Amino acid sequence: MGPDKPEEWFKLAFDAEDPEEKIEYFSLILEYEHLDPELWSNEAMALVWNNKGIALSFLGKDEEAVECFRQSVFLNKNDVDVLCNMGVVLFNIGRYEEAIKCYNRILVLDPKNENAWVNKGDIMEMMGNHNEAIECYSRVHKEIELDNKFAVVWHKKGLAYFGLGQYEDAAECFTRVLKIDPEHSDAIENLKTAMGNTKKMNDDMKYQSSSCL
Repeated sequence: MGPDKPEEWFKLAFDAEDPEEKIEYFSLILEYEHLDPELWSNEAMALVWNNKGIALSFLGKDEEAVECFRQSVFLNKNDVDVLCNMGVVLFNIGRYEEAIKCYNRILVLDPKNENAWVNKGDIMEMMGNHNEAIECYSRVHKEIELDNKFAVVWHKKGLAYFGLGQYEDAAECFTRVLKIDPEHSDAIENLKTAMGNTKKMNDDMKYQSSSCL
């Protein structure tokens, strides 16, 4: 006879590798009418909704995943991990404004949340709001930046400056990337391009100045 208790379904769901199997067990818990309220608090049920949402997102069922994350947040309003999950899925399906609201809510709860700043910056960059993206990425920087994750952020910031045509600033960012990760191939190529564009702009300015004499 198979397991017939929510506690067993919960364990089986976490142990399962197949997302569909996870969804099946989490759904059994959510549909069960006789849950022990001492065991299945709002926080516990929020965890179930969140993990069902994650499994659905693995299957590409993003709209259903978002609804699960909403249910989770309804039960546990201050869970920044769930808000981040929802923001990622909303971004993936092009609902940028809703994703930004998720990250803004996280930053109210945790103003130093690096994932929220970076993800919000990515959305701003995708929307062409380069200055806002740069501001977001800048909030992640620290005095000692030797971790590869900071290389990623500096590279994103460089691309945002590139989008503004501020090639000197972009080159400085790509240089910072290479101090952390000297073999970062994209940063190497982007630095060459930024330096080339900077030289061209300087040459053009010199030509314009000389033509005015």
